[in-house]
Amino acid sequence: MKTIGIPFYPETPAIDESVALKKICQRYTSKATIRIRNEELNPSLAQEVAQLSKCGGDFVQIVADGPDEAQLVAAIHQQLAKDKYCY
Repeated sequence: MKTIGIPFYPETPAIDESVALKKICQRYTSKATIRIRNEELNPSLAQEVAQLSKCGGDFVQIVADGPDEAQLVAAIHQQLAKDKYCY
């Protein structure tokens, strides 16, 4: 299991990440979860990814489990950083 924790910027963009995160998740065999507070979001589901824009200032964990978990976690983090959700 691979986990990274990242702080979100206080102001998050109004960018729809659902398509990008779904494509990323489809490229890997590992399963990912995004943990925010006491919630767990599936990055493959658009309705759950939509909640990311409401998480400004929160500490977020990206967790993956499987044979290519490190690559999956890194790809999700890179996508969120590219669109200015986090550092």
